[in-house]
Amino acid sequence: MQDKNKELVALSENPAAQFWKVSYEELADAEKVFVSVWELEAEVNNGGFIQYFFNSSGDNAKYCVAALGKIGAANVAELVKQANSIFENGEPPTDSAVRQPVVESLTDEKKDFLDQLDQKFFKYPDNLTELLYDFVMKNRTEIRGLN
Repeated sequence: MQDKNKELVALSENPAAQFWKVSYEELADAEKVFVSVWELEAEVNNGGFIQYFFNSSGDNAKYCVAALGKIGAANVAELVKQANSIFENGEPPTDSAVRQPVVESLTDEKKDFLDQLDQKFFKYPDNLTELLYDFVMKNRTEIRGLN
């Protein structure tokens, strides 16, 4: 049986892939989708939305909602949209140096809100591995390291 997660890990570590070698802006659209979903899942699973927003992965939080939509993860996209709502105008700053002080000064109420979203995320309302794998296969010509 095919291990799609193992294949996605291999892609993320492929020396020919450009995911973490060039700026986000230099990535092809399909590569941006991969990075956005990959980093979201890794960070939230490791330390919740607070960690996601605090670390550089959160630089792409604004784009992540659309990326999740592109792979068909509407339920997780809604969770990220709700998490993004803690920022002014629902838009997390794209610079971690600007975003981190905001995250550090979150009220207990906002922290509790993010904790509740963490719990919903951990239930995996969308199968991110399946959806991301299918997206990667459909867009393989756009992803360096695969084509």
